[in-house]
Amino acid sequence: MKNILIIDDNEEVLDTFKRLLLDEGYRVSTANNGTSGVVLFLRQSFDLVITDLNMQGMDGLDVIRRINNIIKVPIILMSSDYLPVEPDEARFMGVNAVISKTIDDYDLCELVKYCMEDKVYASKVF
Repeated sequence: MKNILIIDDNEEVLDTFKRLLLDEGYRVSTANNGTSGVVLFLRQSFDLVITDLNMQGMDGLDVIRRINNIIKVPIILMSSDYLPVEPDEARFMGVNAVISKTIDDYDLCELVKYCMEDKVYASKVF
């Protein structure tokens, strides 16, 4: 069973994404800020990380840098405001996909499966 870490300071997003991915058969852990997310990442093994961009303290880009310095895992970056990265820049940043928090449930589940294969979704930003 694949293990996913979701990092976001919005509890509603955490709960919604967690419930959806649990229903798909994944193990899911959550953290409500970047620092807690990195600490949790250091303590457990994860197959995929989904992190928010805009968080107080350690933001999503800092989370990505720290995780990529530890071990390479697929990462999905999400934002509610704007999408900071063009799809073709995703691999350079160490990100497999960039999504909006309003992503459709089906699209999220399909994207997670795709990223679990460590593929970069370069043709579309969700």
